[in-house]
This record gives sequence, C-alpha cells and structure tokens, in this order.
Amino acid sequence: MSYVGVSVSLLLESSLRRARRIAQDQALIAHRRQLYAAGVARWVVRRELRAGRWQRTGRSTLALHNGPLDVGARRWVAVLESGPRAALSGVSALQHEGIDALTDDAIHIAVPHGAERRRLPGVVRHETRRLREQDLVTTGLRRTTPAVSAVFAALWAVTERQAVFFLVLPVQQGRCTAAHLAEALERVRRHRFRAALWRAVADIAEGARSVGELDIGRALARRGLPRPDRQVKRSRPDGTVFLDLAWDVWGLTLEVDGVQHDLPWMQLSDTLRDLGTLAEGKVVMRVPLLAWRLDEARVLDGVEAVFRSRGWAPAAA
Repeated sequence: MSYVGVSVSLLLESSLRRARRIAQDQALIAHRRQLYAAGVARWVVRRELRAGRWQRTGRSTLALHNGPLDVGARRWVAVLESGPRAALSGVSALQHEGIDALTDDAIHIAVPHGAERRRLPGVVRHETRRLREQDLVTTGLRRTTPAVSAVFAALWAVTERQAVFFLVLPVQQGRCTAAHLAEALERVRRHRFRAALWRAVADIAEGARSVGELDIGRALARRGLPRPDRQVKRSRPDGTVFLDLAWDVWGLTLEVDGVQHDLPWMQLSDTLRDLGTLAEGKVVMRVPLLAWRLDEARVLDGVEAVFRSRGWAPAAA
C-alpha cells in the first residue's frame, strides 16, 4: 500500500472513531456541525452516506447506522434539528425521564419565541418566551427539568383535567415536588388553565397524588366534611404504607382506587393494607373511581353517613 493510501486509511479510521464517540451517547444520532467540529472529514461523511452505512435523518442530522430509528433517536433528531436553543419539553420530556402512564407519540419541542421555523415529521414545535437556560437539563439530551416539563405539558394540554394530570404525575413518581411546580408556574401570568393549575399545586402540596384524589378531596370539602390528612405514612411489620386520605380523630381512612387496583397483585396489596388499618382500629372506606364517576352524589351521601355514624355533624348554619 502506498504512503497516500495509508494516510487516507488512517484518516478514515480516525474520523469514524470520532464520529462514534460523538454519537454513542446520542442514540447514534449526530449533527453535521458536531462531526465537522470534531475533525470528521466531510468526504468521510459523504462516503458513509453513499455506501448506505449511515443515513440522513434531517437537513442537518445523520444516523450512524442504516436501521430504523427508535423513539430515543427520534427525540435526538427533533432537538438537534430544531436549533441550538431548542429543548425537549412537555409530555415528551416527562416520557424521556421515564414517567409512566403517558402515551403521546408526538415529540414536543420548546423553542424560544422567534426561532427559525422548521417543519419536522412527528414533531410539535412550541414557541415560548418562558424557556430559560436555568430550566434545562444539559447532560444528555437537552430538555426541560421535570417540573418545567410538567407545567409546559399542562399549558399545552387540550383540557383542564388533562392539564392537572400532567402536574400530578411527576410528583406522584418522585421526579419533582409541589414546590418545584409552584416555582415553574410562577412565571405563567395568563392562561385559561392558570387558576385550576394553582389549585392543583396547592392540593398536591397537601399530599394529593392522583387526579381522583383531587376530585374526591374537593368534593368532600364542598360537602363540608372534615378536612383529611393526605398520603399519611404508616409503619407496618411488612413495610411502610401511605394512606390516601385519613381522619385520625374520627378513626376513618379513605382509599381511592383507579383501574389498576383490579389487578390481582394490587388486590392483595390493598387487602393487606386494609387489614393493617383495621388492626389499628380505623374504619377503611374504599371508593373505586368508576363508581365515583357513575354517581358522585350517592357515593358522597354514603361517605357522609359513615361520618355521621362516628358522631360527626355538620356545622350549624
């Protein structure tokens, strides 16, 4: 092999190593600017694309393989193609953090107001003046923090109920606190859901961990029933449990059951929890959300009857 041939071969191998180093933590996606800045020769990029070993994923990004793109790769493409100040946000950033119960297939990107417009398939672009550098996670994929992501998801939601759901999830799954949500929500001066979101944050701060809990807690308050303690911690021989709503002075607890409580292992967990609560001398009220949705008034009547049986009476008018 000639000296020139050896030099070209060494340059090729060096460029490929540099490209792999850039893309290995980016779901094998790289921006052309990243590659060229790292010293990857332009002819190497053209060579790999022409040979079909790499593929174009946008105007400025490449996949360092020729297979299908998984959701992680598509998120990297969306962020890198949307400009240096863009960030994954809203539901997509919550999904990226591993938060369960979210099924939106679109990729939501926040960009500063006035940023260059660029259409990307499957990507929803949100211009905002609320995007700040201090609100970003810059290790790995550039994205907003869980609290900011939750607030953006709530602002971009279709309904008020969906918006509240987005606030509850990251707190329920331990990714942020009510205080973090409040800090992010402080910057929202006008929005159709603003009042509802502040009410939700207040309830979350008091311990509510599901939309069902929020609904039932507020309905109990409207009925004039005693104010509960939320997510009350109890130490049991087999571990720690958290009771949804508890009134120690009345010897009552109330558990709010979503559809997941129909699963056999959840039924076992609920049974053991209830037996432990009964052993402590407390009465357990268990309200399935489906029953609540079917006839809220009659369920409330039943809960009130339990309180009255324990000696409670409404305050005189």
